[in-house]
Amino acid sequence: MKITHRIAAALSSMVLISGVTAVSAGPAQAVEPRSDSDVTLVVQELPAQVRLIPGEAIELTLQTNRTTGYTWIAQGGGRSIENNRRVARVSRGVYTAPQNTGGMVGVPGTTTWTITAKRVGVTDVTIVTRPPGAQNTMTDEEVGVLRLIVMKPE
Repeated sequence: MKITHRIAAALSSMVLISGVTAVSAGPAQAVEPRSDSDVTLVVQELPAQVRLIPGEAIELTLQTNRTTGYTWIAQGGGRSIENNRRVARVSRGVYTAPQNTGGMVGVPGTTTWTITAKRVGVTDVTIVTRPPGAQNTMTDEEVGVLRLIVMKPE
């Protein structure tokens, strides 16, 4: 059975406006699971950590307003902090436009990454924001870190 956890990350309440990042500062909350294979975990702020076993996956979802020109990037996250072995796979971020904008322009959608635990170890996924037109990482701003701890199954 493949278990997927969903993280409506701290950053679901982040909005990028004119290069300023605002983070909601609230405690982490666990939401009642809907079934054994669909668990929702809501992280209200970063840094945070998630514990998984190999084969489990999480979805990291951030509110994204493409009209600002800023983009989210999930850096790292695949290699172990201890020995540089691949601990997890981080997919490319997939943007989803809002379903109903109510006729308004500039309404944010979401960007989602799937992070799949591969083997026992610890890795960090760093969320950064990149301003419009940036061709290098000199202007990236670190927003937060999600630590992924992959444990042995019992």
